[in-house]
Amino acid sequence: MKKLFKKSLLFLLLIVFVYGLARLIDVAYGSYIFVERQPYMVMQTPNAVTLKWQTPEEEIGMLSYGLAADALDTKLTENAATQKHSLTLSNLQECSRYFYAVDANSLKIDNVGRSFTTPCQNAASQRVWVIGDSGKRGKDQQDVYQSMLSYIDHNLSNLDMWLLLGDNAYKSGTQHDYNEGFFEAYPELLKRFAPWALMGNHDARRWAFYDIFDFAVDGQNGGVPSKDERFYSVNNGNLHLVMLDSETADRDADGAMASWLKKDLEANTKPWVVVAFHTPPYSDGGHHSDSDYDSGGRLKDMRENFVPIFDAYGVDLVLSGHSHDYERSKLMLGHLGKGESFDAKQHLVQDTDTCYTKPLEKTKNSGTIYQVCGSSSKVDKAKLNHPALPFSLQEMGSLILEITPTTLSSKFLNKDGKITDQFIIKKNNTLCTEK
Repeated sequence: MKKLFKKSLLFLLLIVFVYGLARLIDVAYGSYIFVERQPYMVMQTPNAVTLKWQTPEEEIGMLSYGLAADALDTKLTENAATQKHSLTLSNLQECSRYFYAVDANSLKIDNVGRSFTTPCQNAASQRVWVIGDSGKRGKDQQDVYQSMLSYIDHNLSNLDMWLLLGDNAYKSGTQHDYNEGFFEAYPELLKRFAPWALMGNHDARRWAFYDIFDFAVDGQNGGVPSKDERFYSVNNGNLHLVMLDSETADRDADGAMASWLKKDLEANTKPWVVVAFHTPPYSDGGHHSDSDYDSGGRLKDMRENFVPIFDAYGVDLVLSGHSHDYERSKLMLGHLGKGESFDAKQHLVQDTDTCYTKPLEKTKNSGTIYQVCGSSSKVDKAKLNHPALPFSLQEMGSLILEITPTTLSSKFLNKDGKITDQFIIKKNNTLCTEK
């Protein structure tokens, strides 16, 4: 009997070992398998940007750029032949438009319309396109994209930034998934913008995310250096954008990410602070923040450990995805518990629907609006009944943020091109009037 038990145990251990080895091979394969890839931008700062692309054969990468489409008079060349190319354009002028072209022998490069604008220290107005859980390639994804293009009159010069809230490539964030759900889905945007992307839980299934993207973690964009690609900040015009990793980073209240966040928010001088991470602190959609166990407790962690920091530094807007729907709060404060504990009299700073006011200077406990936009390529059936999120829709769409030195507006633009929810925050000492 003992021999039979030992043989059975050894057999089970062998199965576990083989499965684990196969899983590791599958993850590594999906994370690092080589794929051809058109040029795209990463790690953009006011004075630099890096171009990356991948060719089927090893060759020396070359690109040219300049301040006019017919005057690409600066040339860059790699030192050695490779399939994975990376060249950094440096000493650029802030707030300026550049044109560029990439040369390759073994890959046909589409150089039509390639240009970018370096970030500005100040701006009269800015427009940001925000998509969440956008990585399922198909008609719905493209309808969401086309609705944004229609909103900006099919003129990409009317857009300033592009933000992705995670789950950028379904279903497992492999290199192949990223080509299909991201690179091949938004080719014209990728010619013009360095995407600011968050890691979602599906991206975290593989290691491709940090192979694809590079982020300025040394304070090159004006934020406090984090020295960690999982969290960093970006200054652009009137906006201080903070990117957090709710999936793989330490979510403890006294962990490295929380400690850095406090320093970064304390140092910020921009009038608007937007914080983004994948897993929302409040949701009653495809995921439920009232569950201590949903998504491994990540919703609970972000609510209990990070909402107090947002309150303490007067963060204006928190953006998340993960639930495949749209949900929004009013201007709120101090709600750390489950939905049943939400009390409008205690937790709402202003009980209005579409217009809110805040002081222009950084002010503790001035209130935050929370938005979930995880329906940029798929939508879930859900109750959408969280007491703190009265504006909830089972619609596919994206967000348009429009920012001036004293106003921030957010519009949920559905895939049919209709604005089905919107609000504005004012810091210009004018009163709100709602229709």
